[in-house]
Amino acid sequence: MKKFKYIAVGLAATMIMSLTSCDEFLDVNVNPNSPTAAPIAQVLTSATVNTGFRNGSDLHRYSSLLMQQFSGQAGLTVQTREYQRYLIQPSDLNNMYNAFYAVALPDLEYIINNSEGNPHYAGIAKILKAYAVSQAVDIWGDVPYSEALKGTANTQPKLDDDAVIYEQIIALLDEGITDVKATASNSSPSTNETIYKGDRAKWEKFANTLKLRLYLHYSEKDPAFAKAKMDALIASNAPFMASNADNFEMSFVDATASQNPIHQFEVSRLNYTFPNKFLVDLMNAKADPRRATYFTDYPFGSGQYKGAAAGDPESIAYSRLHTYLRGTLKTALTPDAELRIPASTANNNAYTGAAPIRMLTFAEYNFIRAEHALRFGGGAAVAQPFFKAGIQASMVGAGVAAAAVDTYVTLNGNLVGSADEMLKQIITEKYIANYGVALEPWTDWRRTGYPAITPVSTTIAVTDYIPRSLYYPEAETNTNPNITQKPDMKVRVFWDVK
Repeated sequence: MKKFKYIAVGLAATMIMSLTSCDEFLDVNVNPNSPTAAPIAQVLTSATVNTGFRNGSDLHRYSSLLMQQFSGQAGLTVQTREYQRYLIQPSDLNNMYNAFYAVALPDLEYIINNSEGNPHYAGIAKILKAYAVSQAVDIWGDVPYSEALKGTANTQPKLDDDAVIYEQIIALLDEGITDVKATASNSSPSTNETIYKGDRAKWEKFANTLKLRLYLHYSEKDPAFAKAKMDALIASNAPFMASNADNFEMSFVDATASQNPIHQFEVSRLNYTFPNKFLVDLMNAKADPRRATYFTDYPFGSGQYKGAAAGDPESIAYSRLHTYLRGTLKTALTPDAELRIPASTANNNAYTGAAPIRMLTFAEYNFIRAEHALRFGGGAAVAQPFFKAGIQASMVGAGVAAAAVDTYVTLNGNLVGSADEMLKQIITEKYIANYGVALEPWTDWRRTGYPAITPVSTTIAVTDYIPRSLYYPEAETNTNPNITQKPDMKVRVFWDVK
């Protein structure tokens, strides 16, 4: 796993070199061997690249395995197989924690602290910091915040209450929105910012949509608060995502060290990961047309799809992750004699690796609005158009033809039954649409109980429960006396009261 920890650095360096002028690199008045400061334009490149890689690496694997979107295969003791049976140990989490606290957050804090006269940079950094910290909270609960990111001034930050952190990062989002809307800025990000390429209107839409996501997390903990805050934000006429073009996602390219990290893991960890039987069967039951890009068919050419489940014998007789997560095909896949898709060099090289890492999408926005309407704002009649729009946006993003979208929506796009049954419909469709989105399907399950996954059998799993949060990393508890290890992974994030 060490390899993936440092991939972002290589890509960031490559992108910086391509986006920075020769004059900046060849300034003979600056000793390149003794840097005292980094240009915020370059640091922002590193921060946005890291955001994409972080969301396609360990964080994505853990949450996708726990939520039965992925299945761990290969032999016994292989990491994905172990994670699937809930054997996630503190030592496994060092790299993911470092991706937040040793890479992304220090970069963002640096930009915020060095952006005087450049509010557009500060605004984007504040929005990204709020996003990253919200993820850290949703993974671990209480995390360092008020004393974090102080460098050598405080190498042992205390844990802050997760509910208090949420309040502070929502306020930080408001600051970020104000900054990106500032009319004057000495400089503004452009292509050095690798997510929206400097489009500040899209950053504002993302920040508002993220606020809706965070407010919805209060749905069980404090439904009156969730309703009041979501109602007020919607009534304010704040801009939200309006199409798939507004998706918060990181694009990748078909070049060494610049490919999507999900694809890179597939290439370097042969047969570790397959689509999970729960997700595949759920989509099979609806003849979901997204299967054609989500998964390869099995047997190859059959138009049928098969997922792997925890405890299945080691095999490659399953569908595989396909173009939606790995990028378009440059050449045809080559099946073996049994019509399986081996993880061969030819098959791995058939993909561009240029699929985006999706982190918050227009489809999810519509499902958020559907749930808000169902529970807090008008009921099924108001929720229905958002529910339908969420399915349609996901289908379009997966490359489904218009006629197939219409057929699926006709059969599956109408909210019916009791309020709880309709909530189940919304979250289940959101779960399918959020295939490839790190963390949020796990958050939805902890928050609502949907989708209705069954815990891995205790004859296979090492715990009798699906984790509600993850352990603190071993490297942190060994060196920071202010962080005490959790007794187990049943410890809940503050909003998780279902």
